[in-house]
Amino acid sequence: MISFLDMANVFLFASGFLMLYTAYRDREVLRGYNLLGTVLIVLAITFFLVFYVQEGYWISLALTIPNYGYWLIVAFSIVRNRGQKKVES
Repeated sequence: MISFLDMANVFLFASGFLMLYTAYRDREVLRGYNLLGTVLIVLAITFFLVFYVQEGYWISLALTIPNYGYWLIVAFSIVRNRGQKKVES
């Protein structure tokens, strides 16, 4: 049976692809994010994914992956940019 959680994750699924598309077109969009905030979002989504697996919410799990991927890209981008700034200094 489809739940409200699944319906909400459909919107997350769509937004995840839109965010990935925007980041692909314009990498400058990845600048300006806070590292701590981004890590907390990645951690929270990770816990959601673990919960979905534990409860067997496979639809929600699949629909959350694009959004999770976007935030992982943002986190890696922040870390990479900080590493480049240290090398330049």
